Amino acid sequence: MDASAYLNEIVLPTIAEFEKNAWSKRRTFLACVVTFHTLDYMPKNKGQKSLRKTFRDTSPNFAAIDRIAHAVKHVHSGSDKDRVNMPLHVSEVLVRPPAIAGRMMAGRSRCGDPRGAVLMAGVDVLQAVQECVVFLRAEIELYK
Repeated sequence: MDASAYLNEIVLPTIAEFEKNAWSKRRTFLACVVTFHTLDYMPKNKGQKSLRKTFRDTSPNFAAIDRIAHAVKHVHSGSDKDRVNMPLHVSEVLVRPPAIAGRMMAGRSRCGDPRGAVLMAGVDVLQAVQECVVFLRAEIELYK
């Protein structure tokens, strides 16, 4: 399986499930993990610095999902020494339930928001994952 097939068969269906329940931490974490691991399917070019570092430096969305994926796996991720990959504890990934009856939470939900979200440092993770896929598709084309 190449990176493009991995995106189509694994990443996009996982993100589609996340879109249906945009405030699910479980679906957030799964979407971040599978999106991050697109790296494993990229061609390896000799002499090139780490694709992970290159992608984190190039795409703030990739950096965000990298942080979340590794915080899920290791409970925390990042380093005080790395400005791109700042520390993140899994407890810092916050849920904002949709503003609908039976789900809305005072102080968390936003009036008029029927979708809800999972946030990391104020970033809507669903949007970051979706934009990261656009970035990854462009990178896949460059590495062909």
